[in-house]
Amino acid sequence: MILITGATDGIGLETARQLALQGHELVLHGRTEDKVQHARSEILRSVPQAKLHTVHADLADLAAVARMADDLTSRLHKLDMLINNAGVYLTERKLSKDGFEMTMAVNHLAHFLLTLRLLPLLKKSSDPRVITVSSMVHSSGRLDFDNMRGAGHYDGYQAYANSKLANSVFARELARREPWLASNSLHPGVIGTKLLHAAFNIRGNEVSEGARTPVFLATAPETKGVSGKYFAACRVAAAAASVNDLQLAQQLWSWSEGAIKSENI
Repeated sequence: MILITGATDGIGLETARQLALQGHELVLHGRTEDKVQHARSEILRSVPQAKLHTVHADLADLAAVARMADDLTSRLHKLDMLINNAGVYLTERKLSKDGFEMTMAVNHLAHFLLTLRLLPLLKKSSDPRVITVSSMVHSSGRLDFDNMRGAGHYDGYQAYANSKLANSVFARELARREPWLASNSLHPGVIGTKLLHAAFNIRGNEVSEGARTPVFLATAPETKGVSGKYFAACRVAAAAASVNDLQLAQQLWSWSEGAIKSENI
């Protein structure tokens, strides 16, 4: 069983379609019930035999993320893989329902919470994997723990880069803390999604190219047991030095736990 967040369009939808073609049973996540049912119908059109389940939650609402995790825990007997794919890019500063800078809230904090809540289900798998979609722009990111709500001057690119750095730092620290599972992050490529258009107003490669590395990490026999790495183009790649900074990782983990606790999640 594989859960994919942000499976309603772009790389997430194509990743789901490719995994469905391989016969994997999937849980599709979307922000709303309508969006996720539309995605389900899209996949069934090309893969009529696909085994698909759905969940929905607004990742900008930590309580909704927690409820989704609890729902999954009650419905599933195990989870083999979690693909943390959902992401946003904003051109102006917005706050999540819980008062956090929206890009960091959706791209990192929601996935931090979801992953931790689903660890018991992942522990029941013989080959548990957590795959977190980051980006090459993580190398431009910086984590200012005195201003994680993004007050003051707002730069959409910087906020996105910061969240992608958090993704890769989290993936590596999860690998260190939970050695029984494989946790890796990845750069999917420069892919022609609505996020790329909103962020950079350029054309990118096909979404099928963007799904290659997530699908590889989910299914390739040679990735079994590989953990704490950063991948690009289906190969281990060099991450920014900050991704391997243990002190930074511990600070991010502590801040993330505090953010969750402060919202009584």
